[in-house]
Amino acid sequence: MSCWEGRDVSEGTLPQCWICRKRPADSSEHKVKASDVRLTAPTLARSTPAYLQINSTATNRKIGSAKAKALAFSPSICRYCNNTGTQPYDEAWQRLSYYLHANWVEITGRGSFDLSKPFAGEAATHALDVHLFFVKILGCKLQADKIQVDLASFSAALLDRTPHPEVTLLIANSNVPAGQFLFYESDVSVLRNGDEVYSAVWMYLVHPVAIKVCYLKDGAPVREPVGFPWHPNRQRKIVKISPYKGDTQALVARRDLRI
Repeated sequence: MSCWEGRDVSEGTLPQCWICRKRPADSSEHKVKASDVRLTAPTLARSTPAYLQINSTATNRKIGSAKAKALAFSPSICRYCNNTGTQPYDEAWQRLSYYLHANWVEITGRGSFDLSKPFAGEAATHALDVHLFFVKILGCKLQADKIQVDLASFSAALLDRTPHPEVTLLIANSNVPAGQFLFYESDVSVLRNGDEVYSAVWMYLVHPVAIKVCYLKDGAPVREPVGFPWHPNRQRKIVKISPYKGDTQALVARRDLRI
């Protein structure tokens, strides 16, 4: 897939979709994928809602469905990119997420999992799509929080279905006590050189599976994420579980390292 087709409907006053950069941003990406909400809270309903917490502070905002607006970013992408263009990425993560949650005790006991188990015969393709799912939601998070990262490289990876060379994933076992959080979206931990953002770490937690999404700009004065970073270019079917070490503790500045 070198590019996506789709009618240019850029007329109007809405901001531009950051992915395709030609259609209006009339769609909201979910901070927590609806299938993950249903997986961890299958009985969620308006009669028995969960309550939203922001930065570990309780609110009185009820979450009565998997597609509640409170669980979505503000609109920053178009409906075509969200519902059609990135659909394979969403589906790949849904498939891997189900596998991880169904086998998490065994996986954490072993300290790793084999991508060929959930993606038999197509591990490389679907693993890339999982990577791109997190490229998409990290881009939406950076946009929502107005963090000044040029998203052109994120857009190119999504449109061309190619790995983003500066985004890696760490998969960890959450040490948050069971029942405290069902799902959790961290703030973005950012390192800057003046006004330039050269690294950003964000965590997507669907208890107890924690995914740390790490953006590390090429040439940044930061070492590769601590743990076992995974990237589809490395062609590894075995993914090791990284230490949790807090929600965004993953990158270490070179000047703080002892060589």
